[in-house]
Amino acid sequence: MLSVAEIPLGPVRFTGIIGVVWLGGKEYRLATYLGARVSERTDGRITVQQGGLSLSAVRLERNGQPLHAPQYGAMTRIIREAPACRAYYRFTCNGAPLLSFESEQASFEYEYSQ
Repeated sequence: MLSVAEIPLGPVRFTGIIGVVWLGGKEYRLATYLGARVSERTDGRITVQQGGLSLSAVRLERNGQPLHAPQYGAMTRIIREAPACRAYYRFTCNGAPLLSFESEQASFEYEYSQ
């Protein structure tokens, strides 16, 4: 699971990250409060790094439905939601792959503006 969002907090905005990989009975948590940072973000691709850990998610299909979202108190912003699509995930520790797979049942909700 990986969630990355721009968080407005009064006059300040920051990128909030929370990600969890459960592998071999061990939980790997990536989070803003643990030092996680976005190292790559493009339309349909995101990579988060925290120390030697790296988690990437890539949307492999461009399907998705428009979804209205709030902006300045009105539902005027459009994001895209793909509740069932193909995606690729890669999780590494110090460059060594721990997990790499493609899923046909991924869920992506995204907004990307340049």
